[in-house]
Amino acid sequence: MVSSQTCGTSSASSSPACSGERVVLSWLRRLYGRLFVPPDQLALTYVTDDETIYFDEAPDLRAWVWTQWLDITVAIVVVVIMFAARDARVTLFGFIGELVLFLQLAWRLADQAYTRYVLTDQRALRVSGVLHRDYEWISWKKVTDVSVHRSLFDRWFGTATIQIQSANEMSKFKA
Repeated sequence: MVSSQTCGTSSASSSPACSGERVVLSWLRRLYGRLFVPPDQLALTYVTDDETIYFDEAPDLRAWVWTQWLDITVAIVVVVIMFAARDARVTLFGFIGELVLFLQLAWRLADQAYTRYVLTDQRALRVSGVLHRDYEWISWKKVTDVSVHRSLFDRWFGTATIQIQSANEMSKFKA
């Protein structure tokens, strides 16, 4: 007679198979935690313990929507053409086009969500990327100039482009 025991029961929890299962689950949790850090906790993985964070924000979503106006307009036009054509082939190609546009916009939105601008007492940094992370920073001691550019649309949306420069012109930090 074969007994089926699960690792959650008290009699099976001390078996070697259960301890191996716990090790694998613990390793998978750590791997998942390193790969899929929530966007609001992204900056904490790059800031040292002795730094104080003064500002930690993602780019403004309203400004992102404004920069995607062409793709959104194309998606709306494709939907109108799909309904007006009443042809199965046009509808199929329109659906495929909508799917590609949707996936492209979803990827850009995820990239937007996983971009963080952080100001600490020691440096300014930008972390971006969903799967591949880019990490740029500049120490406040090396900053020689800060410039702010605000177009008409930036003023409407309450956004700006800030450039932080050091003595080395090649290391322009743009946020």
